[in-house]
Amino acid sequence: MIDAAYHLQVYDADVIFSWSPREFKNFVKGAQLRRIDEFEMSAVQAMFGAKANNAKRLKLKDLYDSDKARKDLEGGNNAKGETLNLERYRKAQAAMKSYRPQQLEKGG
Repeated sequence: MIDAAYHLQVYDADVIFSWSPREFKNFVKGAQLRRIDEFEMSAVQAMFGAKANNAKRLKLKDLYDSDKARKDLEGGNNAKGETLNLERYRKAQAAMKSYRPQQLEKGG
């Protein structure tokens, strides 16, 4: 219960006991990962601030290139322009066309 109060800010015993042990473990792990992300974001902000304070002429693109980030996001998984090889997919489809599962009689 102390973990739930500390990590999740949940104090209702009925809610906490309604979770399975696995759910509880996953909630706590998620809260810990969120805290790690917050620390990482603070470090990034500190680096941006230090670079902004020490540079003579600073542009926004020197800190963060949003156009490049948008282009990478819109490109998806295939951002480098590689073509997908569909040969394995077509072979699997052809193999599944001839596949017929065995029909077992009910009742053993």
